[in-house]
Amino acid sequence: MHVSIHVLTWNDLRYLPDLFRSLEAQTYTDVSIRVLDNGSTDGTLAYIQEHHPQFLVARNVRNLGFAPGHNQLMRFAFERWGDVDLTERAILIVNADMILHERMLEELVTALKTDAELAAAQPKLLRAFANVPLEDGTEQNVQSDVLDTTGLALIKTWRMEDRGAGEVDKGQYDNKTDILGVTGTCALWRASALKTVSVDGEPFDGDFFAYREDCDLALRARRAGYRAKFIPSAKAHHYRGMYGAANRTLWQRIIDRRKQRPFPAALSTRNQLFFLVKNLTVTDFFTYGIWILPNEFFRVCYGFVLEPQTRSLLLKSPLLFMKMLKKRKQVFAIVKESGKVIRAYVGA
Repeated sequence: MHVSIHVLTWNDLRYLPDLFRSLEAQTYTDVSIRVLDNGSTDGTLAYIQEHHPQFLVARNVRNLGFAPGHNQLMRFAFERWGDVDLTERAILIVNADMILHERMLEELVTALKTDAELAAAQPKLLRAFANVPLEDGTEQNVQSDVLDTTGLALIKTWRMEDRGAGEVDKGQYDNKTDILGVTGTCALWRASALKTVSVDGEPFDGDFFAYREDCDLALRARRAGYRAKFIPSAKAHHYRGMYGAANRTLWQRIIDRRKQRPFPAALSTRNQLFFLVKNLTVTDFFTYGIWILPNEFFRVCYGFVLEPQTRSLLLKSPLLFMKMLKKRKQVFAIVKESGKVIRAYVGA
């Protein structure tokens, strides 16, 4: 199985040496590494051109967003593959701020090879912290034993959370298990599945720009009958910017929200509404509306009143909400699983 490794960079210079070293140290070597720079201004492009020019496939003159950038990389891969059997091709989507353990890709590929019906495989991601101050006044990067994610889980508010986020890794998630979906941070997808569940030719919804596009893709793929699995023996570390746990109180979530940069916070609020418009069924609404409505009402009101960038983004988005309704028809045109199957994941 040939793997196309996709890295989208945007002002990630400080992370790239660690990432590229870990990519080149992988025990699985039937790969192509493809990097697209999304308009970096911090020297990222110059670094790649000097040290790894063979990886660079394109550069955007400005930041087009996570979803459109990765869609570009996937189109590039599909075009290069032509008419080959896409069930024997895979795409590793990996953030630039990652350090992969040397056997990570081999473990994920083995999972796809072993189970022909498996569409995606999720590694165990742990958190890394940059520039941690030491007692002697120096700083160092730390690879911790705190979990970043073991895959995406759907909760009663119909939001997707990172399973196990913020917990100390004590082996509590060390069983291979089916999960609702894989994160966009780092996961291996069977190329044929990505191709099949694309809407308007896009695996990720480009209108999301960034944030929650992986949730949308994960649920769309599961509704279409594609399975995802968590593979605990595949490991990587992620320099996570936000350190919140999955299970947080409302007050803790507000504090984390205040720490978040304005534009990502605005995108997260809007894109969750996009996600609901595209994916929530009538039965889902009547089953979980009692949790969904107050949660989204609070988030939207909070953002609209206290976050100028969120207010501005929401006011600019009515036409995009109409576009989501059109895409919804395409999403449900490929549905194969009953809503009962999806609701069985809620709260898990």
